[in-house]
Amino acid sequence: MKTEGNSCVLKTIVMPVAAAVLSCSIAGWAGSAVDGVWKTEGYGYLFDIRGDEVAIYEQTSISCLKSALAAGRFKEGQRSTVLGQFPVSIPGFIDAQMEVYAGEEGAILFHRTDTNTFMTAQRQSQLPEECLSAPAGGVNAVASVFVQTFKENYPFAAIDWPGAIAPDTSEAGLFEALTGRLGPLQDSHVALVAPSLDAMYFGAEGATASVPEENRQKGFSIVESSYLQNQLVTYAKGMLAYAYLKPGVGYLRIGGFTDYSAENSPEANLTALEDALDDIFAPEHGLAALVLDIRDNFGGSDKLALALAARMSDVDYTAYAKQAVAETRDGQIVWIEPRDTVVEASSVQEKFLGELVLLTGPDTISAGETFTMALMGRTPEVTRVGENTRGAFADMLPRILPNGWLFALPNEQYLDSTGQSYGRTGIPPHLVVESFGAEALEAGRDPALEVALQILDDIM
Repeated sequence: MKTEGNSCVLKTIVMPVAAAVLSCSIAGWAGSAVDGVWKTEGYGYLFDIRGDEVAIYEQTSISCLKSALAAGRFKEGQRSTVLGQFPVSIPGFIDAQMEVYAGEEGAILFHRTDTNTFMTAQRQSQLPEECLSAPAGGVNAVASVFVQTFKENYPFAAIDWPGAIAPDTSEAGLFEALTGRLGPLQDSHVALVAPSLDAMYFGAEGATASVPEENRQKGFSIVESSYLQNQLVTYAKGMLAYAYLKPGVGYLRIGGFTDYSAENSPEANLTALEDALDDIFAPEHGLAALVLDIRDNFGGSDKLALALAARMSDVDYTAYAKQAVAETRDGQIVWIEPRDTVVEASSVQEKFLGELVLLTGPDTISAGETFTMALMGRTPEVTRVGENTRGAFADMLPRILPNGWLFALPNEQYLDSTGQSYGRTGIPPHLVVESFGAEALEAGRDPALEVALQILDDIM
């Protein structure tokens, strides 16, 4: 997206280093120029930068709390386009860098490196007083922040929240009450973590759309015993598995877009993916067509998903546009301007440019779905076979409650080239074929894979 003012061009791209690059003049910016309080458009963040010290706050119309997303020391940028960066973390959940870029007309952009999100922020005169005050106590103060955060950020229809919680409710009772509010959403990207109770709730656990794990395991066992010509070769700690269906036709199963390496860092995971693709897509293998199976893909990093898409195209194209909730006004969601994410074709020799059939289903979740969307603009066209994906696209926005509990919710939507969002509904296949149904399993068949093979036979 090209902008005026600071002659700033932002484009999320995927290259061998899988970096989101901001090409922008930063003349006139110095490290001290970033000092101050910055409020993001959407996302509800306040960043207070003072020299090398950074504090992050989470704001709603009724609260301002020190964020659980802890910030490390600010350092001036090591690249010409980066004003600076600082580490951010939530132990056990997030370990990344927050990069700061120059925006237009005095704004700056914050980019958490384990996502493809760029948050525009405007300078504020000072930090609101409530950010420095002790938060209100009591179960209803906790519940009020919880509910208000959803009201201001949740990207779907308004929720009919239950009334107040009894003031004498125990911690266990409060956890039950809040998870009871999350369960009916059937949203894989909501969560509640109560360290004081050693309790966690993740929305994916309560999703009724999932195919039973036993069925998935049996279905993949049938694929391996009845359809593959050789044993699966695994890569990236087993998250990728590859074999041949017939000469020139490969089968690639991807279980997720994370945990590809012992370190499980963005850089190490990308290296593991690229190494795997160097082998799988090596020209000497003569791969003419590919069935890519993501029917059991729990998601992970959009960046890794885009890196794979980049190895299957020789031209750049828009993967999707991404936008966050700016605010909710009179019950209606107001969105920030969408920002394109671009797949930039990889320049390496080991790439796949042939016919591709993608197998999807209700256990294609999160980054598995953004990957599916990223293939919509590929040439030649990708044929989708199976069932709708889960419909859980957005990054999980981490939040803290006054009692120290953590929770998360989505606050974004992903749009295809026509402006359509598939949140909650999932991306539909071109050809609907039930995956891992009882009758097919009993017969030792995989109908979706059979349809994929027939499509490729007709083309080739």
